[in-house]
Amino acid sequence: MNATPILTVYLILRLGQYSIETLLAWLNHRYAQDLKRQAEAAKVLGISPEAMAKSSAYARDKYQFAQISNAVQLLVTLVFLVAGGLGWVERTISPLTGGAANPILTGLGFFGLLGALSYVLSLPFDLYFTFVIEQKHGFNRQTLKGFISDQIKTILLAVLLGGPLLAALLLVMGRSGSNWWIPAWLLLFGFSLLTAWLYPTLLAPLFNKFHPLEEGPLRDDIYRLARKIDFDTAGISIMDASKRSSHGNAYFTGVFGKKKIVLFDTLVKSMSPGEVVAVLAHELGHFKLHHVRWSLIRSFFITGLMFYGLSLCLPLVSFYQAFGLPAVSVYGALVVFSLWFGPVSFILQPLLSQISRRNEFQADAFALQNIEDKRKLGDALLKLRENSHLMPISHPWYSGVYHSHPPLLERLDAMGYLR
Repeated sequence: MNATPILTVYLILRLGQYSIETLLAWLNHRYAQDLKRQAEAAKVLGISPEAMAKSSAYARDKYQFAQISNAVQLLVTLVFLVAGGLGWVERTISPLTGGAANPILTGLGFFGLLGALSYVLSLPFDLYFTFVIEQKHGFNRQTLKGFISDQIKTILLAVLLGGPLLAALLLVMGRSGSNWWIPAWLLLFGFSLLTAWLYPTLLAPLFNKFHPLEEGPLRDDIYRLARKIDFDTAGISIMDASKRSSHGNAYFTGVFGKKKIVLFDTLVKSMSPGEVVAVLAHELGHFKLHHVRWSLIRSFFITGLMFYGLSLCLPLVSFYQAFGLPAVSVYGALVVFSLWFGPVSFILQPLLSQISRRNEFQADAFALQNIEDKRKLGDALLKLRENSHLMPISHPWYSGVYHSHPPLLERLDAMGYLR
């Protein structure tokens, strides 16, 4: 397929995005691997030379892996598009599903084949990262059998949940007139709320086991914190995160009514009760400061803008033909528009990251206001860094674009931990 002007513009934008991403990654890698800078950070944070060397090696391996995987996946994707891959997928699926006479079934088959191709492309990289990179640095706890089980469950959920959603979207887009984007917008956002509501009771237990936190000082301290900040909780659970990884975390789930607090077993095992409570106080700070609510509101309006933009592109024949699709189709519009949204989302990324980092500072401040020992939050962050071998420094440009959390030195300095 010859590259049309529209496809050429897309290729230039996508390659430009990749070039900037690669440059930022290289700057960050060089910045963080500077031995003098590492020594200065280690001295301030009390990190041993051995621990810093482990973090540096882990960061180096992840950087090298990311450069190869990103380059290969981008190259394959662009060659697929230039060679008319989307048109080939449609020609393959249409005879099996009735083509234009049955647009919903054809759309499901179209996305199903694209999803299968994407899965085949990404699977080797997922396997390598889990069983080579994470294994090498002592983080992987997952067996190959467990990995395969997770993959099967993920695929089944995509079919059972994503299939009906996609069918409903295609039906709305095809039969709701020129203002189809409004019900489609509401449908997608409503589905996201539904899955968030179902997640703690139906979805999460498919992948992990949960059991109530046993009575003791930690449980008492958490309930005391919840009462202090007026957080209505439906209970505290421990999740067996250690069967996959040694990384630790804590979160709360639930959209309506009471929220359930979930602690990774790796977090509880590696920290004192005071440190666990400090980490949880930070997470609950996001809820009490309405960061979660505002994130939902942003997501609501961004989704609406996406569908409105798609509605403007839907009637444009050249919009499809540039990517090898022979005719106007709602499923083709979804795929092509998602391709264009990649560069757009990259442009928005620094703004969203800035909002997220501001929220992290605010949640840290909230936690400090509501825990007894103010040092515990800083101690916990240092342990999280140590347990995950994370580099405590990063290039300001890279951090500004990608990091949803501020660099560790900045966070600790803002909370007065380094004074």
